[in-house]
Amino acid sequence: MSKASKAWYEPLTPLNFLERIASVMPHRTAVIDGNNRWSWRDFFERVNRLSNALKGIGITRGDNVAFVSRNFPPLLEAHYGIPLTGGAIVAINYRLSAREISTIVNLSGARVLFVDAGVADRVNPEDLPNVEVYVNVFNGRDTYGETVVKGLPGVAYEEFIAGAGAEYIRLDLEDENDTIAIDYTSGTTGTPKGCIYSHRSAYLHALAKIIEHSVTASSVYLWTLPMFHCNGWCWTWVTSGMGAANICMPVPDPDRIWSLIEKHGVTHMAGAPIVFHRLGQYMDENGISRFPKKLIMNVAAAPPPVTMLRSMESKGGEIRHAYGLTETYGPFTICEWNPDWDALPEEQRLALKMRQGVPDITAGCVRIVDTDGNDVPKDGKTLGEIIMRGNDVVQGYYQAPEENAKAFKDGWFYSGDGGVFHSDGYIEVKDRFKDVIISGGENITGVEVENCIYQHPDVDEVVCFGKPDEKWGEVVKCLVHPKTGTFPTAGNIIAFCRERLAHFKCPKEIEFGEIPRTSAGKVQKYLLREKEKKK
Repeated sequence: MSKASKAWYEPLTPLNFLERIASVMPHRTAVIDGNNRWSWRDFFERVNRLSNALKGIGITRGDNVAFVSRNFPPLLEAHYGIPLTGGAIVAINYRLSAREISTIVNLSGARVLFVDAGVADRVNPEDLPNVEVYVNVFNGRDTYGETVVKGLPGVAYEEFIAGAGAEYIRLDLEDENDTIAIDYTSGTTGTPKGCIYSHRSAYLHALAKIIEHSVTASSVYLWTLPMFHCNGWCWTWVTSGMGAANICMPVPDPDRIWSLIEKHGVTHMAGAPIVFHRLGQYMDENGISRFPKKLIMNVAAAPPPVTMLRSMESKGGEIRHAYGLTETYGPFTICEWNPDWDALPEEQRLALKMRQGVPDITAGCVRIVDTDGNDVPKDGKTLGEIIMRGNDVVQGYYQAPEENAKAFKDGWFYSGDGGVFHSDGYIEVKDRFKDVIISGGENITGVEVENCIYQHPDVDEVVCFGKPDEKWGEVVKCLVHPKTGTFPTAGNIIAFCRERLAHFKCPKEIEFGEIPRTSAGKVQKYLLREKEKKK
């Protein structure tokens, strides 16, 4: 008798969240998409039709199905419908180039590709010899005011699922460690690697989100985070865990974010600091002082600047700051808030909130080690590499043994991120190791310099990186995007830094312009470094 048939064992999978909530709260709102609404019963039936349609064309256990789309309901449905076949969803960043998307689809071996017709120009069928079926997701001008474009040769999504039955066929999951998704890293290193997500870990990660972010059946979650990014940090499965409503939006524009917050009483959002930074700017520019109700913000993907934390707090937002990577299902640690800190002065509280914290309630263990693999002192100063193991670490990279050997050693995942351990057990990320600037033998973390410059009244965004230098090896260079209507000079910003930082940490050069970011909000420092090397 297999373990799966034991009375005392039920394989963990977030698919069971949907089965449960569709029975317990069938008439509560599951999805809001413009003027369209689906109840949890409606959503469940659509998921079942999708699963049955995929089975009808031969998708089964072990297959991978790719999806290129903005944050529309079909992509949310695919996070249940595809795994229900026993296969895995491969949600791909639609902002990548056609070549990059083709590379990922081919690496995954997907035979079926769903494509949002609005971004179909990023997909080149001629480069996808293994894809047998294309399904077009048409979104419509009536909902978002967009022009409907022609999709790829293939069937329309609604037609595809309409031809299948709505009966629920429960997944016979014998091993909870089976693959539920493959998420490809991209953007900051330029080399895509497929991170293998399991049913078990997706379940546990979603459960931690429910607990750590106080999600209930009354919660309303606004999709400001791309669903393709670590499966939306598993928020794609979080909402069905408690029956929270999903509000879909294709692109997180500040004006659209605000209108949806106001209209639907949003209680939860997630994303990189830049999303909330720009929302705060929009509110300030339009004389909006407060959110309509308490708004919990799951912030990760980059260390948050103190100016953003202060802005969101003053408007009634509650930042729950986390840290992680694609290899850890998104956030692995969270800055678990200690009520004893409530009475501290604002600057102290914000400094504590900027730290990346401790492993979340289901994650596992985190260490910071030196180059010999020894733990660094918990002094808040000694820089080392952050390594993790536990339930929130992926099973490895898909069909990439050499990459696995580099990143997974002695039972630990080596993140490549540099950080320090504080005496209370909280970690603080300083920078990617490859982004640490070594100038005259001194290690300089760009994050520290950036946090200083963010305090300048004329600075909107900033990124610091190493510029090659014959004398010092590297010097600090910063790319600054000024606030609208301001005209700071390089000399002014450098002088501002010299009043607040050790002089060897201060930028030697300032450039003004737009900052390159991935769609998840991460700064693409490698592009800036490569540009400097070519000069």
